[in-house]
Amino acid sequence: MSAPDAHAKAPAAPARDAYVELAERIFVSLAARVYGTLAGSDQRKPDPKALATFCFKLADAFEEASNETPRRKAEIEAKRKAGVKIGDVDLSGILNIQNKS
Repeated sequence: MSAPDAHAKAPAAPARDAYVELAERIFVSLAARVYGTLAGSDQRKPDPKALATFCFKLADAFEEASNETPRRKAEIEAKRKAGVKIGDVDLSGILNIQNKS
C-alpha cells in the first residue's frame, strides 16, 4: 500500500448560495460596527443571532430591489421569451386555421 500523496487535494467545498454570501458580508460589516471598539462600551449590543436574522432580511430586500431594476427586468423577460417553445404554442386561433376532415 502506498502512502497518501502529500499533494492530494481535499474535496472541494460545496458552492455557496449568493444569497447566503450577501447576508454574510452584511453581517460581517454590521458586526464590526456594532461590536467593534469604536461603537462605545456603554451602549447595549444586540444579540448576534438577531443581527444575523436582520442581515438576511436586508439581503432579501436587496435581491427584491435588484430584480426591479430595468436591466434585471429585461434579463428576466429575455429568459422568459427564450424558454417558450414554439411547438407548445397554439396559434390556430390567431391564424384562423381550421382542420379540414
